[in-house]
Amino acid sequence: MERESLSAMRDGSLSMITSSPEHYQQYLDLQADNIHCSVGNVALTMAQLQGATKIGTTSYWHSLGRYVRDDAISAGATVFVPPRNKQYRGYFMGSYYDVSQTTGKPLPDLVPLEGKGPRMEAALAALMDQSPVTVAESKEIEAPALYDPERLTIFINPDYSHAAVFAALAAEIPLARAHDRGYNGNFKREFYALDAQSAGYMVCRRFGVECPQPEMAKHVGGSYNGLPPSVCGEMLEKVRDAARNMGNGIEQAINPRQQERGSQNRRRSR
Repeated sequence: MERESLSAMRDGSLSMITSSPEHYQQYLDLQADNIHCSVGNVALTMAQLQGATKIGTTSYWHSLGRYVRDDAISAGATVFVPPRNKQYRGYFMGSYYDVSQTTGKPLPDLVPLEGKGPRMEAALAALMDQSPVTVAESKEIEAPALYDPERLTIFINPDYSHAAVFAALAAEIPLARAHDRGYNGNFKREFYALDAQSAGYMVCRRFGVECPQPEMAKHVGGSYNGLPPSVCGEMLEKVRDAARNMGNGIEQAINPRQQERGSQNRRRSR
């Protein structure tokens, strides 16, 4: 009964996220800041911990030198977590706690990607490496970056700043992937716009790069209209995977040792 109740809560939260631009934006921010957490668990956290920002299990917080306060131990968000013994299948019920419910070592400050320094150059190179199509320069496009489905090429305009190119490229790469080198005969930019913009937004937020919000008022609701919560969750999970993979590739390029430690922490927090 508890598992059924928790599943119903997750589905209700997913329905709200995919039908309300306001809740979709809240979800994007929380998911971007906790890219290691599943969509379902982020949705459950939103339903139970209003204003949550950084979340994870007790093991996750221990790995960062922080501990859940005694007065908050019973006030976490109930979520689904994998068993520690990998011989068991399925998921158990566990708890996520917000950083505000913990104490200990301060979290490291985000060092944003900016300017034209070595970190930004490495990040841009890593992002371009993840493009499924050719990346070429063109001053003829009226945008920092643009995917051309006819020529199967992402064009970048060198007249724009590195940060603007980074933000645009992070959203154009998912579009190129959706086109699948032309094998997706049903590809239309507007059909995949929200997913692509959302993935790009999460990547930009992860690295402190300025980025416009997705066109939620235009797409949220319509993109998910009539779909059951389970399908909505699967679609959001694909967007999270795209953002996580792009971000991990960038992280590896600009800070390989930190990425290795981060992988260990993520395994503790799922």
